[in-house]
Amino acid sequence: MKKLSLGQIIEGIRNRDNKVLTSVYKEIFPVVRYYVINNGGNQEDAKDVFQESIIIAYKQISQNNFELKSGFDSYLYGISRLVWLKILRNKSIHKRNIDKIEETELSYDISDTIIEEDLELRLYRKHLLRLGSECQKLLKLISDNVPYPKIAEEMGYKSEKIVRNKKYKCKETLIKMIKSDPEYKNLYK
Repeated sequence: MKKLSLGQIIEGIRNRDNKVLTSVYKEIFPVVRYYVINNGGNQEDAKDVFQESIIIAYKQISQNNFELKSGFDSYLYGISRLVWLKILRNKSIHKRNIDKIEETELSYDISDTIIEEDLELRLYRKHLLRLGSECQKLLKLISDNVPYPKIAEEMGYKSEKIVRNKKYKCKETLIKMIKSDPEYKNLYK
């Protein structure tokens, strides 16, 4: 497969083109994997970091004012490094070595806040999917701002009070699941 141009990569990521994403993965993942493994991680960590980096890149590329001042491989590698360093900081792994890892000044803005928000969202989604289907559906309807009487009707509940009680129980279960996750504990040390 011939190497894609920067424009093709950016357009492919904007459109979630599987061929482009596969090409980017084949070209850049080995470098990210090498970096993560050589800095205290493993193959699974590298996959997580790469996936998180693609999500961040997609969000930035989707903005109309996106402008890239380097090659896409350097851009994604830079994001991956920042994501991995953030994970290391949060896990307090190799804390003494993090200071030794050189952080290159990047010509684009990726703040710790963006990375942290993505990690939080991933943690939330992970546990939301572990809830029962009834809780998932109920919380989805609530997040879509469906009125409580309509939720009661759709879910087969007798009243809005039952919707409120179920919502409370589902949210409590979700919060307990998230707070018991080691990733949560590492994220909020």
